[in-house]
Amino acid sequence: MDSNKRAKWRGKNYERRIAKLIKGSVVGRSKAIKTGARYTQIDCQHPPDVVNEWLSVECKYLKTLPAWLDKVMTQAVRNCPEGLVPVAWVGGREARSHYVIMTEEDFLDLHERR
Repeated sequence: MDSNKRAKWRGKNYERRIAKLIKGSVVGRSKAIKTGARYTQIDCQHPPDVVNEWLSVECKYLKTLPAWLDKVMTQAVRNCPEGLVPVAWVGGREARSHYVIMTEEDFLDLHERR
């Protein structure tokens, strides 16, 4: 198997893993995805990778994460008082958006409480 096929295979496996974790579905080429008790219409040219009842997820499985991201999350976890959820809120002076980042474990705990 060449490296391009292997990378695609890894990416698809990651999408399936995320879909299972959030009780969602991999979108693929579908035009309507069952999300809980209803169907979500997928009518965009470039659909998301995974959807569930309240999330539209774009999955990226990278060989390495940026060093700054690991540093920021390590600091957020280390400095988090007992009973709170550590998040990193990241933005740039000229950024169009700002981002809230949390660990998969904390996200899944919040997701289960929903």
